[in-house]
Amino acid sequence: MTSSPQRSLDSVRLDQLDEYLSGRPYIKGLRLGAGYQAFVELYETPFGNFVVKRARGPFFWRRLGQITIRREYEIYERLQGVRGVPHCLGLLHDKHLVLEHIPGDSYRQRQHSLQNRELFFVRLLETLRDIHAANVAHGDLKRKDNLLVGPDERPFIIDFGLACIRDGSKRRLNRFFFEWGKQYDYNAWIKHKYHRRVDAILPEDIELYQPLKLERIARGIRILWQKITLRRLRKRLRRSAGTEID
Repeated sequence: MTSSPQRSLDSVRLDQLDEYLSGRPYIKGLRLGAGYQAFVELYETPFGNFVVKRARGPFFWRRLGQITIRREYEIYERLQGVRGVPHCLGLLHDKHLVLEHIPGDSYRQRQHSLQNRELFFVRLLETLRDIHAANVAHGDLKRKDNLLVGPDERPFIIDFGLACIRDGSKRRLNRFFFEWGKQYDYNAWIKHKYHRRVDAILPEDIELYQPLKLERIARGIRILWQKITLRRLRKRLRRSAGTEID
């Protein structure tokens, strides 16, 4: 079975990146973000810019992160060609996820400065529906850092580490989690578009919004934790000092 031209091109670019980095051990990527299991770095090369996601932590934790990254690679493979999802080149050394770099900022940084919010959210909804049609639910879109504002203010969805795959079986549990994940995605879309103002949802969007019991429980826990840790007070103080942007 022969590889498609796109896969062949991706393999060549992976080999180029590997050779480029191996021959220049002094080159360090620009850290874009880090989580509990992985960190993400940007590498600028003469043949393109790439984002590399690597597992982090002690041996056992790092191995667990590598398993998660391989699963995320399989999800990106399902989503190849979906507009609004970064193109995935593959796995470097079978453990580092390599993606095309989308120039732009996170939605967290741009949420109050979009030139055309309506178009942004129309495009985002189109991408969400295409992702769901590929039997993938993101499940973590309420995190503003998982949305990028790319060129021409086009939205891009990243970080599928918590995504749910509809595997095609008749298992009720799989179907339940997939449908739950889809609804969670739509609720996140509503949350971002209307800045949490449920009373402002337009009639054409209201059918997309269905509050989930688990969301209400999580929200209650989050509010309690914020009160215990005085998080909101500390956040207001940082904002007044000009050291934090929402």
